[in-house]
Amino acid sequence: MKRAFLSLYLLIVLALVGFGWALDQLWNTYQSDQESHPPGATLTEVLHLASADRPLSDTQALVHQIARQGLADVRLVPLEDISGDPIKERLRADEALSFEDADGNLYHYRKLERAPYVIVLGEVTPEATRRFESFLSVVFYGALAAVVFFWLWPLTRDLGRLEEHAQALGRNPEAPLVTLSGHSAANRLGQAFNQMALRIRELLRSQKEMTHAVSHELRTPLARMKFALEIAEASGDPDNLQRKLQSVRADVAEMDQLVNQLLHYARFEQQPDLFLTPGDMPALVHDLWQRLSGHLTQPPQLYLHPEGLTQPVVCDWSLMERALQNLIQNALRYAHRRIDITLEAHDGDFRVTVDDDGPGIPAEERQRIFESFVRLREAPEHHTAGFGLGLAIVQRVMNWHQGEVLVDAAQSGGARFVLHWSAQPADVD
Repeated sequence: MKRAFLSLYLLIVLALVGFGWALDQLWNTYQSDQESHPPGATLTEVLHLASADRPLSDTQALVHQIARQGLADVRLVPLEDISGDPIKERLRADEALSFEDADGNLYHYRKLERAPYVIVLGEVTPEATRRFESFLSVVFYGALAAVVFFWLWPLTRDLGRLEEHAQALGRNPEAPLVTLSGHSAANRLGQAFNQMALRIRELLRSQKEMTHAVSHELRTPLARMKFALEIAEASGDPDNLQRKLQSVRADVAEMDQLVNQLLHYARFEQQPDLFLTPGDMPALVHDLWQRLSGHLTQPPQLYLHPEGLTQPVVCDWSLMERALQNLIQNALRYAHRRIDITLEAHDGDFRVTVDDDGPGIPAEERQRIFESFVRLREAPEHHTAGFGLGLAIVQRVMNWHQGEVLVDAAQSGGARFVLHWSAQPADVD
């Protein structure tokens, strides 16, 4: 808005100055001859000289005759009727004066030598001059309108393109993005439109993936429950009935876990306002480890390396807790004997590295794992496999922190996940 206003304002100012100067030069050229020898001033001087050797009555008769015959708009006015003491003084000093009224008509004043009367002669602007003035006015306003039009034309063109792309996006979410010039006044609007289009595509793709995943994830436990109930109904063995009921309970728990995961995932569809505060990252890691590994009979060994912390970690702790929880859960599913978590912080740059000694992630799959509902393999039997939403949430949390999440091979042969973001003291709320 500011850029468009300044450019239009400067363009109008420069156009006014440039066109005004050019038309003024044309007018001065047109008027040069008339202004050098104004006929009204000449006639006033002739009447002044003619009245020098005549009585006042003869001068009055001559002026009335000229006015009656329509030769000129001339009259004699008593000096006392002239308004303005400075003007009267200049007329008494025998000075010839000329004034222009609001309509552009020129009037010449000259005092008689021997009487307190002033010759007032009106010089009407010729019709040709009036037409030329009108022509210059039309040229001036037309040129100004042309300048504004040529400034607005790229803007209206780009807005029209945005309108076409908006209609195309309504028909097909995969329609091409709009491309505008970097100098366009609508460039920022075009960028916002493209971000909106990409966000709509992401939401529709997420909805589609969620629909397929939910239908698949729910169909399997429902089929098992249906089969178990039919077996239990046909069986009279109490022990067999108990086993089938236990199987149904496990399927219900799996469905409940899926619903909870979907609710958590839905919360991360909309970016929240970040509340950045400094805090104790090792304490958070210890708390998450106790909660996530406390129910395991033989959990892997945790090795925490906080030696790289030279300052408190700054982040949105509720979001970062969810991201770390998902990474630690992921490591617990696949680690054999150990999990290493390294914490680093220096000059507002923060890094958390989570390594495990599990099977690792193939290089060709390392980008795909951040997509929603993507699972590369089933977890070991002592852990649930999850639903492929945890790493997608981690990536969103890091995007909201203007950071990144990287995946690589750990030195122990398993997977390595790195959270990296920056937060300066000025960002702390």
